[in-house]
Amino acid sequence: MKKSKSKNKVLLMTVAIGAMGAGEAHAQSSLTMYGIMDVFAGYQSAKVGGKNTSLYVLGNNGELTSRWGLRGSEDLGGGYRTTFVLENGFDPGTGKQQNPYRFFDRQAWVGVAAPYGEVRFGRQNTPMFAWSGNLDAFSAATYGSGYNNFANWQARVDSDISYISPRVLGTQLEAHYSVGGQPGTLAGNAVYQVGVQTTQGPVYLALAYLNAANATNTNRVQEIMAGGNFDYGWGKIYLGFFRANDVISATTGNALTNPAGKYDPAIGPVGNTRGDYHSTWSLSADYRFSPFLAVGAGYAYIKDSSSLGNDASQMSAIVNYDLSKATRLYGVISRLNNYKSAQFKMAGASITTGSFLTPDRGQNETGVQVGIRHLF
Repeated sequence: MKKSKSKNKVLLMTVAIGAMGAGEAHAQSSLTMYGIMDVFAGYQSAKVGGKNTSLYVLGNNGELTSRWGLRGSEDLGGGYRTTFVLENGFDPGTGKQQNPYRFFDRQAWVGVAAPYGEVRFGRQNTPMFAWSGNLDAFSAATYGSGYNNFANWQARVDSDISYISPRVLGTQLEAHYSVGGQPGTLAGNAVYQVGVQTTQGPVYLALAYLNAANATNTNRVQEIMAGGNFDYGWGKIYLGFFRANDVISATTGNALTNPAGKYDPAIGPVGNTRGDYHSTWSLSADYRFSPFLAVGAGYAYIKDSSSLGNDASQMSAIVNYDLSKATRLYGVISRLNNYKSAQFKMAGASITTGSFLTPDRGQNETGVQVGIRHLF
């Protein structure tokens, strides 16, 4: 009887210790579900097919792309931890996936973080996409962001291996190499990236470079982004620059198969069509009337370096009103001017086809948005 009681005590102690260990292991791991819902009422006016055309639409993804995702980490001890992110983009108006080729179209990567930095493997955002909102009062989104409408950076890349340094004196470095997956070559479909961002007091600066090849390494896209912002106390002043031999314009070629990274994985990020070099400049600013209300305005210009001279400019204004930390109302008014045979349009942040007009060559466009976004 005593032996039986003794055995029971040992068993209970073992179970208790195991439960404590399980609780400790659970406490060292984390899993978070997060997301964004963004819906807007939009109006655009332009000459399309030789006719003055107006579009009224209930659209998706005006200021931010609607998405849901999972991110997690596990503490491995000694300052090491595993990390991962899975992120899916969707349209709230229909519930459809934004990308028919893949489920986790926005991000899908796993990594190991250490005191000296983090290494990630998988589908990842580019530094240009991740940092562009810091260079623009319109967060590089909405109808009103000329910087986003003109610049055309590659947003994300498959099969990407990245190193992200820790922040040292406010400065962080990123380096990326995307494996092309082409037999007999490391260059075909490969994407190389490097970027650095720094915050020094009220000043933020960023610089990023991307070099991507098509499957046969006969056509390459090169992109450079630079700029920053200055916090003057009641708001920020933003400056953005982007130069690339790729542009969204029907008259100058489009070397990227899809700059948002939604391309069919079978064909790679870069096509066989050569693009002309274009340079985009953007100057914008905002002013905070209160912690809840801010207004902003901006001007952007794109210069076509080819003989076509297909330049364009855009002037815009924005109002943001935060109902809470999670919910924001926003309103935008914008005017885009195409010169010669340029055909730029107000596309915004991953707006679904049908939510915008494509003007005729050399025709101008007016746009208005009123939207709501909610973070969860």
